[in-house]
Amino acid sequence: MTIWFSTNIPEMRAISTFKRVSTDISNIQERITSGQRINSGKDDPGGLIIREGLRADIKDIHATQANMVQAENLMDAASSGMMQLLEIIRGSEVSNPDDSGLLGALLTASSPAAAKEAAEGFMKLYDAAIKTTMYNGLQLLGGQMGAPAVGDSGLAPGGSGTAENDAIAAIPGRIYQLGGEQTLEISIANLSSDPADPALTAVNPNAPAGAANALKVAIGNITDEDSLKTAIAAARALQADVSAALGSLGGSQKVVAQNQKLLDSRLTSVTASEGRISNADIAIESSRMARAELLAQNAMSSIMYTRSYAAFSVSSLFR
Repeated sequence: MTIWFSTNIPEMRAISTFKRVSTDISNIQERITSGQRINSGKDDPGGLIIREGLRADIKDIHATQANMVQAENLMDAASSGMMQLLEIIRGSEVSNPDDSGLLGALLTASSPAAAKEAAEGFMKLYDAAIKTTMYNGLQLLGGQMGAPAVGDSGLAPGGSGTAENDAIAAIPGRIYQLGGEQTLEISIANLSSDPADPALTAVNPNAPAGAANALKVAIGNITDEDSLKTAIAAARALQADVSAALGSLGGSQKVVAQNQKLLDSRLTSVTASEGRISNADIAIESSRMARAELLAQNAMSSIMYTRSYAAFSVSSLFR
């Protein structure tokens, strides 16, 4: 009776090698296809934890940058509106040298009556500029941006004084995240000529009028030289208030610009760190692929070769 054995140790080793190398090839192909060194937790558990933390940081930075872009757009719109108000008050020396503005009309008019007529025309332009300076439906210069009226109230944007004025200052501005725990509250003075602005009277029905309203009242009361001088003084006070509001806004714009640069730098650094941990090196992976494919070919050749000795007779052991 002849006994046959199917056990072939070299073949089993070759098959085990082929399976292992095939798994390696599959993993390498996944890394090359995705471009990621870490595609699951088993690839690098510690690296996965670090990578996810860095990706969360990147997402936070992007959200903060988008928030700061909104702040920049709002302040740009407000700044443009304030520059338009200044041109209406003092005239446009660059684009139109002959335009002396509201203040020039008061100073050079041939009579108080003529000064009143010209100034009332400029105030209409002023009011139109206030109403059209908006961002996302918000009137930026009409007292809806948190700061109290300036001028007759004696308050600078965000200032305080009596309990009545403190109530006005309590109107919140727009708060924007600058990264981390840092925030910026953008408050813009009320430059409207309306004495009963809803944003202020909602908090305090007795809200004091601003310099623009004082100027409008002074222009309406022009009858002689003395009242004309009062209107001129009111125009200069309004010009000072608009300039002060523009300067305050410029300070906020500078803060946002500086933080934007810091965020850009931080984003570059965090993105580079995340890439070093997460991204696959295509050149190295290609080299590994070539090596794994060669090993797979050798393993397959070994399997085919050893199968020719897959069975043998016990009687051959006694030859």
